[in-house]
Amino acid sequence: MSKRNAAYPAKRSMNLFYRPDRTTRPATIALYVLFALVCLLGLGKFLVYDLWAETSQAQRALAAADQQLESVLLELTDYSEVWERYSRYSATEEERDLIDRMEVLALLDEAVGTAASMDMVSIGGSTVQLQFSGVTLAQTAQIVKALEASPIVAYTMVNTASTTQLDGASADASAPVQASVLIQLQKEVPEK
Repeated sequence: MSKRNAAYPAKRSMNLFYRPDRTTRPATIALYVLFALVCLLGLGKFLVYDLWAETSQAQRALAAADQQLESVLLELTDYSEVWERYSRYSATEEERDLIDRMEVLALLDEAVGTAASMDMVSIGGSTVQLQFSGVTLAQTAQIVKALEASPIVAYTMVNTASTTQLDGASADASAPVQASVLIQLQKEVPEK
């Protein structure tokens, strides 16, 4: 019998605490709605507001650029007239390729100087035809050498060097001659 009298655990009181489900109350529903709104606002900031702000900033920049373009176009309204005046008074491509005539005349004056009398100078394009007289053959060679030393002279060619004395004897080296020289000009080559 001792087994029968053994003490078994027994519940002698009853717990009747009941926790009601509050998930259906309006406050809980309002919290869920508020949470959803906060999530939508967060997404709306990145997906809508930032894109809208960027677009409006780009539109303001476009409006400023359009206004600047409009002001530049207003300044260019008389461009054809300005271009016509510029092209009338500025050097053409051919004129820019030519060597300054004053520089050429200064070179001729320096090379020939008072040693000879220049009979004729003809400058056309990049060639100069020079005729001088009253010098000996040696002086003619010195004049040609001085011309060739200039950086604006590509080469020279003495076409004729004839004496003006006609005494029947052979021409003397000290007799004055009349020389015709062809000078080919070039643009100055800048030194490196």
